[in-house]
Amino acid sequence: MNSSVRRNQSPLYETAWREFDLSAIASNYRTIRAAITPGTKIFACLKQDAYGCGAGTVAALLSDEGVDAFGVVSIADAVAVRKAAPRKPILMYPGIGPGAVDLVRDLDLTISISGEEDLRSWLATGASLKIFVKVDLGFWRAGIPPASLPRLMDLCASENNVTVEGLYAHLNEFADAGSSASAQVARLMPLLEEMKARGRLPETVMVSSSESLLHHPEFDMDAVDPGALLFGLTRSRAAHRPFPTRPALSAIKARIVALKACDDSVGAPPDLPGYRRAMRLAVLGIGWGHGVPRHIDSSASVLVRGRRAPIIPPIHLEHLRIDVTDIPEAALGDEVVLLGSSGADRITLPELAKAWNTDETGVGCGLRESLRRIDVASLSKPNQEEGE
Repeated sequence: MNSSVRRNQSPLYETAWREFDLSAIASNYRTIRAAITPGTKIFACLKQDAYGCGAGTVAALLSDEGVDAFGVVSIADAVAVRKAAPRKPILMYPGIGPGAVDLVRDLDLTISISGEEDLRSWLATGASLKIFVKVDLGFWRAGIPPASLPRLMDLCASENNVTVEGLYAHLNEFADAGSSASAQVARLMPLLEEMKARGRLPETVMVSSSESLLHHPEFDMDAVDPGALLFGLTRSRAAHRPFPTRPALSAIKARIVALKACDDSVGAPPDLPGYRRAMRLAVLGIGWGHGVPRHIDSSASVLVRGRRAPIIPPIHLEHLRIDVTDIPEAALGDEVVLLGSSGADRITLPELAKAWNTDETGVGCGLRESLRRIDVASLSKPNQEEGE
């Protein structure tokens, strides 16, 4: 089943779905735009299908908002973004190779280059290339070491079919186990001065993704490439420059597909946490095939008719169990909330992330394509055809 947003359908017949709010993404974008200087470009990072919100849908929205460019990892996301935003630049983060050269040309993509070997493999295709050079300042991931950058830039300048449009780096996430953000950027600054003096400095230099935007406004430079921050998945507590963002992912819901009172005829209760004799058990139409972790915290619960019900292990491909012994009014077909509100209670994204032993970004990006996406704004317009 295609999980893209279908504005003319409701979740009435679904056993599980996720709800997201496009207006939150637009609001978060405007917040970022207002906080940075007018001349600083925004490359919207839409990796992992726009953090689970749909790369094409989000690209169309942000293109209308005036975003400068996009960043993606996969060809699938690049295709979706190009279809939604025909004229916007698209930066491919490291991940594709020269075998995709025809798609790079047809989709008018800008590729990332992380070293001489990388560049030479692309040059062997004979294609004209638009590139961003990626530098590793201490992330120990993709990118050329700073010491090798001048030689790579000279090599690029010697090739007539290479246009260096930018240079970028991502700062490490090792906290005290790695170099500080300031120390990492300090490795880059002398190189930028040298490139400027030699006429090798590209138009766009970028080092600030979501965390840097929050904590290091001095690193905004020519462009920034927020991802998690755009989708409200990064908390701004104690940030030097806090952003009042809200999560685009607003709810994860499922329906009760089976409900029964368990008695001795099914045998003794399994020797697992949560099982007991004469319990009332409900089965939800959602499981690890939709992105729910196979192992979650023993305190994890859901909301049924505004009341908490504990999740009972194990979690299966398409189902999970909950104990509704203390919720006698629970009925077959009831909507059950894994994330979001029911009655006066609410399961927040940080609470769910803790129960799922991950962070907020891990929740959003961990949901599978089989879990249909629904734009909450469309729920009030069930008869509106998509595209109208």
